[in-house]
Formats: sequence, C-alpha cells, structure tokens
Amino acid sequence: MERRGLGLILVTAGTVLWSLAGLFVRAVDLNVWDLILWRSIFASLCLFAIALMRPSNDTTFGWKGLLAALLSAIAMFCYVASLTLTTVANVLIIYATLPFVAAGLTWIVSKERASKRLLMASTAALVGIAFVAGTALTGSDVIGNALALVMTCTFGALLVVIRFYGSLNIIHVNATAALLCACAALPFTSGHVPDAYTLFIIFLLAFLTTALAFLFFLFGGRHIASSEAALIALLDVILGPLWVWIGYAENPGYGAMIGGLIVLLSVTWYFWPSLRKGKSTVECKGEPLNEV
Repeated sequence: MERRGLGLILVTAGTVLWSLAGLFVRAVDLNVWDLILWRSIFASLCLFAIALMRPSNDTTFGWKGLLAALLSAIAMFCYVASLTLTTVANVLIIYATLPFVAAGLTWIVSKERASKRLLMASTAALVGIAFVAGTALTGSDVIGNALALVMTCTFGALLVVIRFYGSLNIIHVNATAALLCACAALPFTSGHVPDAYTLFIIFLLAFLTTALAFLFFLFGGRHIASSEAALIALLDVILGPLWVWIGYAENPGYGAMIGGLIVLLSVTWYFWPSLRKGKSTVECKGEPLNEV
C-alpha cells in the first residue's frame, strides 16, 4: 500500500476512535471529578507508555513545556466536564472552530495578518456557534457550552505555543498534562474506587480515544497533507453525536444541527484551497496534536 493511502487510513482510524469519547462518557455513572481523575490517570499511564516505546532525543521541558502542559490540562478538564453537562454535538461543534481560534491567537501574539478568507470563514463559524448557544435549553447546557469554548480557546493557545516552540515533545507534554489534571481533580473526588466495569470503560476511554488515536493520527499524519488531516478530523463532529444518538438516543436538537452544518461548511471552505495544493493553511511546527 502506498504511503498516502496508509496515512489516510490511519488518520481516519484515529478520528473514528476520537469520536467515541462521548459514548464512553455517557456509559460511565460517576460524578465529574471522579471521572476526570480516573480518565486522567489512565491517559497519563498510556501516554507515558507511548513515550517509552517511542524515545526521543529531545529531553528538554522547562517552563515552555510546563506552560504547554498547563494549557493541555485545562483543555482536558473542560473537555470531559463539558461532555457531562451538554450534548456531545454541542461540544464538538464548538471544538470544530479550533482552526479559527488558533489563527486568531496567532495574530494576537505575532501580529500575523489574517487573510480575507480566514475572516470570512471565522465569521460564518461564529454564526454557527450562535445557533448552538442560542438554542441552549438548560443552565447545564449553557455551562457545558461555555466549558467547550474555554477548552477550544485553551487548546488553540496550546497550538500557538507548540508552533513557536516546535522542539517540545507533544507526548511528554500531554502525559504531564494528564498527570496535572489528575492531581487537580483528586481533592474534589468522592474517595471511592469505582467498580471493575466502570474502571474498564474509563480505561477504554483513555486508551482508545487518547493513546491509540494519538498514535494513529501521529503516524498517519506524516504521510498526508495537514489540511487533509484537518478535514478528516471533522468527521469527529459528525460521528461523535451519531454514536450517542444510536446508543443513548441523545437528540442534538435543530440548533446544533443547523449550527454544526454552518461550522462544518465554513471550516471545509477555509481549508479547501490548501487541500488542493497539498499543504495546510494554518501551519504548526512539531508533531500532530491529539485531541484532548
């Protein structure tokens, strides 16, 4: 099989695994702090195992690595917490605006001029987010949407840090972030160890949607254009709500469907020229990042 074909398969597989996160969260009957604690513990162990399997010559970490790990930890917390408070569709639609958030933060930091295409696509995406936020049914939805927005902004900031400090090892950063997230959640947990079945589901959440998905996306992303990988990753916005609809009859609502369609179209339109050229519109140095 040619390298590009293998890359497409691996990136698609990684995206499919990411899309299962909401399904696993719905299958766990725990308070949010216990869920974050155990998910973070398993994620940290899995990522450190990957680091051992894939040693790197770069052993530097320092304050830059700590900053990246703190941003990633906040994103991890907000991601899991938002999934417990609002629909999976709302969380993933807001997260789909990540390219525009990252580009906006890059402009703030480095004053890179934003293209007219980026501004138009970002405006359209904001309209989509307005549909999602404007149709929030409960206070829980509002808080969940806000956490999803914080998660997206924090992850966008992480992308900017990685872009300017491209020597950082992403596996080490995310493993440390998961450990920080576990330490932050520990004081607020119930203190009880979940039953074996619940721990197994949380382990699958960490292993499949974090470690294995990361590996697939990391290796697959080396063989295709980053714009192609970005567009394939948009499948997460479709598949994530689909799994919870099939498994738990979770209706995303008309606002989420309309807003999601607008966001998907705006991101696709934004990346389309770079996809034809075989390069990314928003470049980030270093290895591909996994989802939070």
